[in-house]
Amino acid sequence: MVKTDAQLEGSITVIMDYKKGLLTAEQAIDRFRKLTGLNYEIAKTFLKGMSRENVISLQAKRDLHKAESEAQ
Repeated sequence: MVKTDAQLEGSITVIMDYKKGLLTAEQAIDRFRKLTGLNYEIAKTFLKGMSRENVISLQAKRDLHKAESEAQ
């Protein structure tokens, strides 16, 4: 049986939720900071350096919209 560390598991959950867009940056920073004991700036730097899966560029969205309009 594998033992898990609740703080480690919670930290991973916060990171995954942030990457999926389920948490705002401020929510993720606050939760991550409280779970890890890191100060605000370090937690912010760590999380802000990650890519997020729910973010698309505006140009890509415009191109998609244009292609859909032309297809009709």
